[in-house]
Amino acid sequence: MKPDRVHVPSLRFPEHVDPWVPSNGGDAFTQRRQRGEEGLPIYSVTLEGGMVPRDSLDREISSNADDEANLRANKNDMVYNMMRMWQGAVGLAPVDCMVSPAYVVLIPKQVTSPQFFKHWFKRSRSIYWLWAYSYGLTGDRLRLYYRDFVKVPMLLPSPSEQRKIADFLGAVDLRTELLRSQLNALKRYKRGLAQSLFSQRLRLKDDGGRDFPDWERAPLSEMVGRPSEQFNPGETSERPFVIELENIESGSGRIINGSALADQQSMKVAFKSGDILFGKLRPYLRKFWLADRPGVCSSEIWVLRPRNVQSSYLYQFVQTNIFIRVANQSSGSKMPRADWSVVGKMPVPRPHADEQRKIADFLGTVDDRLAGVTAKIEAMQAFKKALLQNMFI
Repeated sequence: MKPDRVHVPSLRFPEHVDPWVPSNGGDAFTQRRQRGEEGLPIYSVTLEGGMVPRDSLDREISSNADDEANLRANKNDMVYNMMRMWQGAVGLAPVDCMVSPAYVVLIPKQVTSPQFFKHWFKRSRSIYWLWAYSYGLTGDRLRLYYRDFVKVPMLLPSPSEQRKIADFLGAVDLRTELLRSQLNALKRYKRGLAQSLFSQRLRLKDDGGRDFPDWERAPLSEMVGRPSEQFNPGETSERPFVIELENIESGSGRIINGSALADQQSMKVAFKSGDILFGKLRPYLRKFWLADRPGVCSSEIWVLRPRNVQSSYLYQFVQTNIFIRVANQSSGSKMPRADWSVVGKMPVPRPHADEQRKIADFLGTVDDRLAGVTAKIEAMQAFKKALLQNMFI
């Protein structure tokens, strides 16, 4: 008899032909309700990184519960945040540890590969079912209790096929992590290189091999203008490019070609090609972009228009720790915001125009490598997403 095609994934290893079995969460897991023990490390569940040591998170932890109030999780248990499971807040315990009592700890049954479910839980279709079985008066108060998790429908392959899928997707993840390590190494290299160049510990030569003249220094406010042109959608029928800065450190903006965001009150500052955009809100996030086209942006973004200095050079300076440290000197508010009265006074080195160009080109070659690795990571993420859609049901 031919297998039921409804219960067979579209992409499959050829040695596996049996249809997947209709199941639910209770068929795959039981619940662990053991209390924590002194000496065990405390882990948290994150949306992107799965389970990580709590003390590695760059945030305050409001809960200082005693060890006995926490829950125990053994290595290879699945742990989820019942208040954010519908967003994908779930991870695989890498070691025996303790977790918050606001979490649910799942023990894989013998027929269950926890590594398989590490990927299963991240599928968009799985997220939908986890959301559908969560309860709450409003969307931000949804909770998925274990009693409801056991009802979540799922189609499961044999344990051997689960392991095969998990091993294959694990290899994809490993390749992605290696690329991320390469990206982080390039970022560290660029920061060190920029520090050497802007501190003049490393000097470049002109095309004839001669030293460039000594550098000048001037306040940033003398090197840039801060245009205040307001975008008025009533003055043109053209749809502008809207820019939102993203927290990716390599300096890029997400470009939206349309007027939907431009009509919002916050999207009102016009900029030109060659302007430098810097996100003044939480400056430590390093959001910046060298505009290659005109457009509009939020009033929470500084538009810096270089004068008497090259855009590409100043753009590289804005990325340095020197600039970020000054920008982080906020007024002490709960939401740090760069203060122009402080940043505008900072002295900025201004080399000869030819040396500016050479410095920008030198650092720009590293940017090109960063962009290349970033593109590979994005390609691997797209590949993984396609696999999740086609290797599962």
